[in-house]
Amino acid sequence: MLEQSRRARAEIFLAHRLRASVFNPQLRPNWIPGQDKFWYRNEAPDGVRFIVVNAEDGAHALAFDHDAIAKLLGGLVDPRALPIADLDMTSARLQREDGSWLCWTDGTVTPALDLRAGEVASPDLRWAAFCRGNNLWLREIGTASERQLTFDGADYFAWGKSPDSNLTTVSLRRRGLVLPANMLWSPDSRTIFTSQLDERGVLDLPLIQHAPGGARPILHNIKVALSGDAHLPLERHACVDIDTGTIIFANAGPHITGMTTCIEKEEAWWSADSRRVWFLDRDRAWQRLTLFELTVATGATRQVISETAATFIDTNVSVLGLPNIRVLEDRDEVIWFSQRDGWGHLYRYDLTSGALKNQITSGAWLVRDIVAVADNQIEFLAGGMAHNPYHRTLCRIGLDGSSLIVLTPGESDQQLAIPLKRVPRDHIRPPMRIGAYRAPSGKFFVHTSADLTGLPISTLRRADGSAVTDIATASIAAGHPWRWPTPFEVLADDSETMLFGAIWLPTNFDPAKKYPVIDYIYPGPQRGMLPTVMLTDVTGEFNRAAMPQVFAELGFIVINVDGRGTPLRSKAFHDHSYGRLDDPGTLADHVATLRQLAARHPWFDTTRVGIMGHSGGGYATLRAMLEYPDIFHVGISTSGNHDQMGYSFAWTEKYMGLVAGNNYTTASNAPLVSRLKGKLLLATGDMDDNVHPALTMQVAAALIAADKDFEFIPLPNDDHTTVWANPYFLRRAMEFLVRNLGDPQ
Repeated sequence: MLEQSRRARAEIFLAHRLRASVFNPQLRPNWIPGQDKFWYRNEAPDGVRFIVVNAEDGAHALAFDHDAIAKLLGGLVDPRALPIADLDMTSARLQREDGSWLCWTDGTVTPALDLRAGEVASPDLRWAAFCRGNNLWLREIGTASERQLTFDGADYFAWGKSPDSNLTTVSLRRRGLVLPANMLWSPDSRTIFTSQLDERGVLDLPLIQHAPGGARPILHNIKVALSGDAHLPLERHACVDIDTGTIIFANAGPHITGMTTCIEKEEAWWSADSRRVWFLDRDRAWQRLTLFELTVATGATRQVISETAATFIDTNVSVLGLPNIRVLEDRDEVIWFSQRDGWGHLYRYDLTSGALKNQITSGAWLVRDIVAVADNQIEFLAGGMAHNPYHRTLCRIGLDGSSLIVLTPGESDQQLAIPLKRVPRDHIRPPMRIGAYRAPSGKFFVHTSADLTGLPISTLRRADGSAVTDIATASIAAGHPWRWPTPFEVLADDSETMLFGAIWLPTNFDPAKKYPVIDYIYPGPQRGMLPTVMLTDVTGEFNRAAMPQVFAELGFIVINVDGRGTPLRSKAFHDHSYGRLDDPGTLADHVATLRQLAARHPWFDTTRVGIMGHSGGGYATLRAMLEYPDIFHVGISTSGNHDQMGYSFAWTEKYMGLVAGNNYTTASNAPLVSRLKGKLLLATGDMDDNVHPALTMQVAAALIAADKDFEFIPLPNDDHTTVWANPYFLRRAMEFLVRNLGDPQ
């Protein structure tokens, strides 16, 4: 058994506990309209204060009297923990689990906007659109007046619906959460751009809840197309006039829908005059990307730009990022993102003719995110300008490709307060407003610099990049046993390509001892595993950076490395994974990494190597143990997509290509289990609506048939996101590693 003291020491580094001990990991400025001033939340051990900063000189002041606001609410909230979700310096919106208020400076408190779960408010805040009974409805905000907009919706032929294949359908249903209607309001609040989603031909993918609280299991059925399936979810775009009820269908399509619709991907845009919509469309294999223009009054569509690729096309190299495409209708131009020259760069097209005007950016680096377009210039985050290719640098360039300027010099990763495509789907407590990194006047901006070895620093700069002042430096609670990881560089198995990674050591590390090693793996290919900073406010990233230290604290060395095939670098580096999902993360690169690190560090014990991962990392963990049984001795594989024929077509076919003959046969773990030599722990939740638990059960069946010993922990009622958050499983995982890898010697 794992000693309680060692477990307790490790759990100090769990993400939620670590975050509670970290203050100001990233400053998010909220600029005050008409002024070069912003407010931000300043975190300190004794609570949160809201601070106003004058950008001209960096002067700070309290935004308001926190005690007075708390008194206005009848003492219901702590003045050191005001639940402010928005603030415009004349009023504050305070969010509570049981409601929301607007707190005005004249001393009155009023309810906030009457918006219910699943509703999407019109720009004029008069209407809220929502889904009911497979149709779109409209409610007048502030009243109970409702009316139906569409009438032919049916089960799996619904209006405004997110596809069942969105990886969270059952999880949201069980929690009583409702996604916003899949729709986009026109700027004049008179028309809705939406779609009717046809899932009628898609095959069923049932989930059985074995322990629902009673004796009889519950069947949760969803429609999900797997690799090679003939029938896919299809959406037909339409514009709905809310005054007349007229529905005008686009004359293009229907369009293939994968895990999310084009609206959910934020790949649809209204014109300022509400007469046109632009939207992106892909083919099944993600090898063609087309920008369409839709005329609202007639439904007529035309192709503006269409590009093809031999592997796959991305609009942002990060799965979390917004599309790096901008329609500049006032200039009759489009900014287009492409990796056609081997790197992710921006191109300028004529919006009317679709003709290429010029390439905007170029070089052996890539554009990570467009963050602003103004005054004939683009501001963007670039990757690859620093030595570490995963670190971002803020730059500015003219639309004609001239006058490239680096605004944030240095080797650290630069974080900005910009929105992400994937936002938390918790509609009970909306997330804090993200703010904007750049002042409305354009004269100032705020960024946060960090890497794996130091505290993030948030800095106020002028538009030319010159510094005004550092606003805040992150801190860790006094007495917290924090230890920074150690970055490293190694050569890939090809002896040419540089790989980047990090080592986590226990806080009581003794270099005179030899430590078991754990490779904490996630192979993508849609993202990698290696964090670029240790302390960040981005959802999910904090957990990815914190978990290695949890296991290091048990007495192990933990490493992260992104092998060839992950994104954020050159197109060739990413394309190394294409058609090779049977070699997740290029496992030979992980082996090469272990050998090089062991040669450098005598405290690496490569006779005791573990590997662990979740989802794609669960698949990679077992694959590594089967392909390299003499290298990887112990493994924890959770919720793995162990057979690529059993996962969503929208992911597998993008990276593996279309199913043709037996090309997917090698991408299954079950046929190889006779090779297993080491100690294996499998786990999955029976309510996993992302990677179906059947894929883990099929591996278990193959292991039993091969008479192989292994451990298996089924987790009733857990879904894809809760396995490692389950305290029971976390304890069992810790015990498994300690029992099978041993202690430092």
